[in-house]
Amino acid sequence: MPRAVVVGAVVLLLAGCIAPPAGPVGRADPARAGASPQEIFARDLRFIYEEIRDNYVNLAYKEETLGFDWDELYASYSAQLAQARTEKDFFRLASLFVSELRDGHVMLWPYRGNPEVERRLYDFDPALQDLFTVRLVEGVPIITETELPLLPVGSEILTLNGLSFLKLVEDASLHFFWGATEQAAAARVLANRLYFHYLALISDPFPAQLEITFRTPDGRLGDCKISPQSAARAVRPLPKLDPYPTLQIEGGIARIAVPTFEVDPKAFRTRLEQIAAELKGAGVEGVILDLRGNGGGNESFRDLLSYLVSEEIVLAAYRYRQSPRMGQVYRLRPLYETLLGRRLRGVREEGYSGWYCWKVKPSREDVFRSLPVVVLTDRLVFSSADRFVGAILEHDLAVVVGTEVACTGHGLPTSVLLPSGGYVLNYGFQELRDAQFGHLEGRLRQPHVFAEQTLADYYRGVDTALERAMSLVKQR
Repeated sequence: MPRAVVVGAVVLLLAGCIAPPAGPVGRADPARAGASPQEIFARDLRFIYEEIRDNYVNLAYKEETLGFDWDELYASYSAQLAQARTEKDFFRLASLFVSELRDGHVMLWPYRGNPEVERRLYDFDPALQDLFTVRLVEGVPIITETELPLLPVGSEILTLNGLSFLKLVEDASLHFFWGATEQAAAARVLANRLYFHYLALISDPFPAQLEITFRTPDGRLGDCKISPQSAARAVRPLPKLDPYPTLQIEGGIARIAVPTFEVDPKAFRTRLEQIAAELKGAGVEGVILDLRGNGGGNESFRDLLSYLVSEEIVLAAYRYRQSPRMGQVYRLRPLYETLLGRRLRGVREEGYSGWYCWKVKPSREDVFRSLPVVVLTDRLVFSSADRFVGAILEHDLAVVVGTEVACTGHGLPTSVLLPSGGYVLNYGFQELRDAQFGHLEGRLRQPHVFAEQTLADYYRGVDTALERAMSLVKQR
């Protein structure tokens, strides 16, 4: 049997063994039965400390760049456990500990397999999250959508239950540090309405009445009071959004919205082929790839890049930390990478695997390469989406318009169950660097043209960044 056939068969066999597990790895500690809450809290915090210390791929780099010592941080947070009287107290403390890593892939959350824990922490109706939408425009929290007639769209939200809304978002960002910078973390809190979750964590119980103060565009102050129960009943179900790229042609310019890379790869490729075929006969002047809000996903971003590159490129170099948890969950992954021909020359350090790489080859379809292309970004661009934008900038494949993009330098995020059985810790095993082995984690990439929404344009109904992108396409 030819060697290529054997290798292909082995790769297919391994492919089912190297993907992240469907649920968290690990198991609850049976000794927790009969233990006091303080003992359970202490075991969980100790577990977080040891799990990161022994397995997290970017720990040494974080200690160097952020200037902390993980052992000392643990000692500091452990000393604060005496003040943790409730489950909410502990969860806030443990989340702050995890947030010291300033890594949007490292997070702590209630274990969905134990829903009672989530209900105790977030004791409010989840429908409240669809009650209104807030967006920061020039640093001002503007209500852009609402289900409350007494809360006018376009108003600035000032307080929520007597708390400064901006301060609430800032504090929530430290708890839910799901971005590589403070601004990116705040953008994620607003996009996911996590200020409700944080309000629940600092309230015991969740407020019986929501009290909102706001300022209208003409400067008038107003307030809105409503019970969470009646508010939740007022919320209409949100329409189901299409996760795959969509095409809109206006004024001779094709705008392709790419909301996520958390997609089925085959269906994603099919959608791209359909869009490319439609563009060939559309006579458009240029293309805008709108990645705003794209929080990443899987490696499908490489399929989109293949439409833009004119020759094969090395997209990224990566390696794995050889750790106990890596050996337990992904023992066969290095073999899989080697069989795929992804090995890359590079210095191998103790405690790490050798280097591997992602490559991208040009697609057969060249309609994108024949047109001016602009890529739109914002601070929600994350994970594989920020690697897409990074590759655009590094290889000069298009003009990038929008805000800075904070890079994330690792992948393969995996969930591990804490001893209490109530929480999971998420972190990654794969360290990602650029093709020259330059660090990516926490680094900022500036767009070619900085553009974000202005208040003046918002009140005129103009999308500032999109207008700038369209102008650039026409100029080219």
